[in-house]
Amino acid sequence: MKKVLGSIVFVIYAIIAITVTLLLLTYNEYNCSEIGGYTVYIVNDDSLEPEYKQGSILLIKHTSDKNLKENDGMFLYKVLNSQEYEVVNKTLQSKTQQGRHITYVTTDDENYASDYLIGKESDTIVINGWGYALSLLESKWGYLFCVVVVSLLLFLQEVFELAMEIKFLGEQKKKTKAVEVKS
Repeated sequence: MKKVLGSIVFVIYAIIAITVTLLLLTYNEYNCSEIGGYTVYIVNDDSLEPEYKQGSILLIKHTSDKNLKENDGMFLYKVLNSQEYEVVNKTLQSKTQQGRHITYVTTDDENYASDYLIGKESDTIVINGWGYALSLLESKWGYLFCVVVVSLLLFLQEVFELAMEIKFLGEQKKKTKAVEVKS
């Protein structure tokens, strides 16, 4: 029973470790993970409230300009400075096209280039409360202690068990030889 429980815990840990690693490896230039046609965004503050609570995970399905209509809710990257962005949810008032460039005008009269579009609000999956845990696991120290150190300890445990098994087999071999010599 103990071995089965240990195996179940190990499988759950492995799934979490692989998922977090995959999310970290798929960061885009806006520091959000993009995987399988979705952007994974953790709501870290109250800027998206009341619609989306702090600590939620938003899985925003990517969409093209063709799928956006007036009065659609949409998620966009908003440039704060040259290295900082935030995700905002806005309502589309209109869009204008000049050649290949599309500009979205929101109901609060802000303009966004189509490069900053993530997806529609209606195509978003919300996972409430789990953003805190994912945020901790994706942080440098959280990843180090929860994934790297635990993986190292599990590896060292396996090496120790292997060494003990080799030692046990060596002792068994000596006992077998001692019995054969007496006979």
